[in-house]
Amino acid sequence: MAYDLVVGQGSKVKDAPDIVGGIEFAELPAISRLIERVDSSLLQRISNLFEDQAFSMAEIEQALPQLLPLLTLGLHPDERAFLQKLISVLTYAKWKQQSLYGIAD
Repeated sequence: MAYDLVVGQGSKVKDAPDIVGGIEFAELPAISRLIERVDSSLLQRISNLFEDQAFSMAEIEQALPQLLPLLTLGLHPDERAFLQKLISVLTYAKWKQQSLYGIAD
């Protein structure tokens, strides 16, 4: 996995975050096409697979209403698959009321 997506109080092993997903380099074209469809700072930041990122609850709650309407569009299969994965991860973080972290491998 190129980029791990974890939810918890912190991103360190000692914080025992939940590993809930990941992003592969092969998914970058789909992410780029989604960025062209919606102005989302979360998508912009998460597309940088070489830098660790932390997303607060406020950022998660802002991203979901931006991303959810994309599900109704005629997306490429790889765009839809990535979008569904990302929405699942964001929803899990919101349910847990914890931050999301992107960890570069």
